[in-house]
Amino acid sequence: MRNAYALLLSPCLLFTTSCSTLNESIQLGSTIGAVGGAAATSVAYSDAGVKPDSDVILTGAAIGLAVGAITSYITHKEVEQTRPVLNDDPQTYFGDLPPNPFVIPQSSKKGGK
Repeated sequence: MRNAYALLLSPCLLFTTSCSTLNESIQLGSTIGAVGGAAATSVAYSDAGVKPDSDVILTGAAIGLAVGAITSYITHKEVEQTRPVLNDDPQTYFGDLPPNPFVIPQSSKKGGK
């Protein structure tokens, strides 16, 4: 049971990362899919009381890899289309994150608040 938790926790940790290019997105999606597919196959066979063969786990990993690659490609393309390209201002891409306490805003007003 502990192995199942370890197998399911590792893809969850990978979900907390992000990518900026299509190549990185597909690599991350494929990795998450392969780990998730192998973990799901292993857990499913173990719960059924059958020891899974390496061929079965590799098949699950291959299916997960394909699903992860396709999903990450589609998601990346959707984000590229919906993201407005306004300028190089970090607030354009990270507007819904809390403000960075280490960035001092540039104000054009002199002597004001």
